[in-house]
Amino acid sequence: MVNMIETNEMMSLRSRLAGWWRNWRSRCDAVSDLDCCGAEEVERVARDVGVSSTDLRTMAGKWPGAADLLRHRMAHLDLDSIEVAQTQPLVMRDLQRSCTLCHNKRRCTRDLSRDPDDPVWQNYCPNTMTLTALLNKPASKVVS
Repeated sequence: MVNMIETNEMMSLRSRLAGWWRNWRSRCDAVSDLDCCGAEEVERVARDVGVSSTDLRTMAGKWPGAADLLRHRMAHLDLDSIEVAQTQPLVMRDLQRSCTLCHNKRRCTRDLSRDPDDPVWQNYCPNTMTLTALLNKPASKVVS
């Protein structure tokens, strides 16, 4: 029985290491792809995405799923991230950019896991105003 538990723990560790390696390689590939482009091309891509070239480079170097906390926060607030992305893509892109570049991820993760109802997140989240506006927006009326 003890050997079975140790084997499961080793497999879990191997899985986590493999995931970390894949994510790290993905980040390196994204940054490398940008480095292969000229400055003008990076500027054009950044403009197309709606961010600065500096932010584009920073975002390329972040872990995949860097804006996952946003999805969790929105779900807890009963905001449908898919609906927001479909109806207000520029707003969603700005929310994702802000979340990706945020320096309070550990605190946000801790607050979401401890007590997601605690409004303390509003004091440090760069998306507080936008999320509040989305919450206060009247629901769309279906016309038949």
